[in-house]
Amino acid sequence: MKKLILSVLISGLISVNAYSYEVGDRLDEDVIKQLNLPEGKVGVIDFFASWCESCTKEIPEIKKFITQDTEKEAHVVGIDVDEELNEGLEYQKQLNIEFPVINDTHQKIVSAFSPIAMPALYYVKDNKVVGKRIGAIYQIDQQIKKDLQGFGVESE
Repeated sequence: MKKLILSVLISGLISVNAYSYEVGDRLDEDVIKQLNLPEGKVGVIDFFASWCESCTKEIPEIKKFITQDTEKEAHVVGIDVDEELNEGLEYQKQLNIEFPVINDTHQKIVSAFSPIAMPALYYVKDNKVVGKRIGAIYQIDQQIKKDLQGFGVESE
């Protein structure tokens, strides 16, 4: 029941915000500071939550992508949108997430991006959205590799 309530709450947040980042949009300065992405790399921004079953399936594949990205051309940042910090931290521990994660308990970053579903993956280069993938994607690690090639990034 809690998952359903959280899902409805997130949907409500999304519908209230009339603006969402689309491909080609430049990020707001506040979001740029929060993400703190390194220059010259594509930021892979992964929105997830403990109540999202598809997120639980995709995160191991994202971790797999990270280990295969031997040239470190991409920089993965997770955005945990759980409102309860302890729930988010426990979820991250259960999945052994070792990539950087921002705990967005106040929903500021997810509100700025306003994805229409979870999981949500955004690609950011030079503080501009260059791509996105919304919803569950089978073998997301392979899809990320293909997407990066489309942005001119070669990933092993």
